[in-house]
Amino acid sequence: MDDTNFALFILGFFAGYLVKTFFNFRSSYESGSILVERVADQCLILLGSVVYKISYMDQIYRKSIAAAKGDEAAKICVNELSYEFENWKKQTMETFVKEYPEEYRWQLEATDWQSAMRCLTDIYTREKFEDGKTEETNN
Repeated sequence: MDDTNFALFILGFFAGYLVKTFFNFRSSYESGSILVERVADQCLILLGSVVYKISYMDQIYRKSIAAAKGDEAAKICVNELSYEFENWKKQTMETFVKEYPEEYRWQLEATDWQSAMRCLTDIYTREKFEDGKTEETNN
């Protein structure tokens, strides 16, 4: 009888260890998933901020070139900048998707520029709703 109890004790210990390991893995995977998603959201917010500032600088550049060299030179410069900006957007999204952790690719929604801008709009909408919700609860 003692051998049976000892064997059951060892079996119970290993079964408990396996269950604990599974739950720890699940918890850490879920935490990692949330972290990766939030970092990706912050990258998209940063990307939106950069695009806004590039657009602003592009307007200033266009006006400066038009004032200094004329409208025709400004159009040529704008076309060159637009081409470079399109290349930058494509390369940025390729790098974003390529460097996204393989284990969490299932949650990646932004795979090209248009989907990234849709995700960014969703993030801004969600943040605006959360800010409005917290302001209402504070009043």
